Amino acid sequence: MNSKGPKLKIGLIGCGKVAREHHLPTLARISSAEVVAVADLCAARMNLPELRTPRIKKYRTAGELLADPLVEAVGVLTDTPSHYAIGLAALQAGKHVFMEKPLALSRQECDEFVDAGRTSGKKTMVCFNLRWHRLILQARKIISSGRLGSIKAIRSTYTHFRDGGDAPDWHRKLCFGGGVTFNESIHHIDLWRYLLKQEIKEVFAFHTSSAAYEDETSIVGARLSAGTLATVTNTFQTSPTSEIEILGAKGRLLVRLYQFDGLRFYSHDEYPGSLPVRIRGILQAFRQGADSLPALTRGGGFGETFYHAWNHFIDCVLSDKQPECSLDDGRQGVLVTLAAIQSFRTKQLVAVNGDNRLPCRQTSQLP
Repeated sequence: MNSKGPKLKIGLIGCGKVAREHHLPTLARISSAEVVAVADLCAARMNLPELRTPRIKKYRTAGELLADPLVEAVGVLTDTPSHYAIGLAALQAGKHVFMEKPLALSRQECDEFVDAGRTSGKKTMVCFNLRWHRLILQARKIISSGRLGSIKAIRSTYTHFRDGGDAPDWHRKLCFGGGVTFNESIHHIDLWRYLLKQEIKEVFAFHTSSAAYEDETSIVGARLSAGTLATVTNTFQTSPTSEIEILGAKGRLLVRLYQFDGLRFYSHDEYPGSLPVRIRGILQAFRQGADSLPALTRGGGFGETFYHAWNHFIDCVLSDKQPECSLDDGRQGVLVTLAAIQSFRTKQLVAVNGDNRLPCRQTSQLP
């Protein structure tokens, strides 16, 4: 968009880690965005260098920011238990809504939020930012081309290292939407739907807990609508990785999202260690390295995903288009993770369309 064109006036609710590391730096690089207000219950979190300007109003509560007539759209970047209440209040205040994942804590909250979004006349979008990863976009084209043949299975791994020593309850406890499955695996669960254009029908899951996290490590298995099988392995206790592998009758596609040259296709009759395949991989690495250079100006490969996600949302608001990542996409991700958590407890196969719940679920509140 042209820097001389219209700017969307944005208020950010929540100035925690994800706002500091990703959303604020991203919005500063988008010429069609202007952050005009922020809100956080902790005044110290609003004392960032980029917020020390009279042009940006500071509020202690979400309600105060939503009452500001200058704010046209809000980014909801708060803890998970408050997403539903803040998002619903934002729609009722006449604001467009850009929502961090997960969408809400229950099926009922998701349904109410989706319905409110449909009737509000406002643009709404969930930040499944990995959909805008350069390698994911390339992988989607390859899958859609039929190069892999019929899809048999999909495998994901999504891990971080977080000792949990200072983690808040909403990140540690299942009843608040905490744990590795609800917070982390939901990204790759969304990618299954996005890449394969299939819905997830049933899941079976295992997990282990620790002193810090009620859900520290998990494996979620699933069956998709076309019969494709899927697994995702998640943990807070190893080195970071984010990779997804699609297995087809004609070949397999491996995507490593933390590597600039992380896209590899192997035909059904190729071994990855063979000399021709290794030479091809070296040449591909050079090409992918050149392709990744523009991303350096937008925060690197991962940071670029937030840039494109926000840019897409802003363009949809200013051009009156529907965002590609809807509240219903957020709802589907929550339903799958709720089914996985139900499977932890029952040790049974669980249907995604059931009324699955978090243990001792708390009511969402507007801070």
